Amino acid sequence: MHLKKEEQEFCNSAYMVPRLASETGELRTDRFPAFHEGDERLNEANGLLERALTMLELDNHSGAIELISKAEALIPGNPRVLQLKLQSESTLLAMLESRLGNLEAVPSVQLRDEEILWLNLDQHVRFVLGKIDGKVNLGRLLSLLGMSRLELARILNQLLEGGVIAVRAQANHSL
Repeated sequence: MHLKKEEQEFCNSAYMVPRLASETGELRTDRFPAFHEGDERLNEANGLLERALTMLELDNHSGAIELISKAEALIPGNPRVLQLKLQSESTLLAMLESRLGNLEAVPSVQLRDEEILWLNLDQHVRFVLGKIDGKVNLGRLLSLLGMSRLELARILNQLLEGGVIAVRAQANHSL
């Protein structure tokens, strides 16, 4: 497999790697220069990754994902960037789902239609809101086709925090 010179240099270089210190469980970041000087695009990606890792240390996964996505646009398909993005997204998803609570719980809309019109919601939020009928549980909503589970979890949290929806526990049907 033949790689372009810049791809070869990137693949052979190390970059900042977040990891847990084994005894203490605290997050440590080993920092190494990721790119060779001179390539503006690679230098910009390195700066974005460094800022993203700082955000991860501060537990700001949403901000980190945004920066990692920008780095990914500069160096598309890079396995290290993709791995960091996947790790950040899975952590953020777990956090958002835990805020939602029991995924068997059923959300229902709390506002009247005319009140919802005044919220000026984007098309994705309106789509999800349209699926909330007081019967479908959070777990099923998070499985909607056409949208990522992460985006759905963000939207459901936004609606819940804004008081647009409320969640009630699923009734227990055991004897």
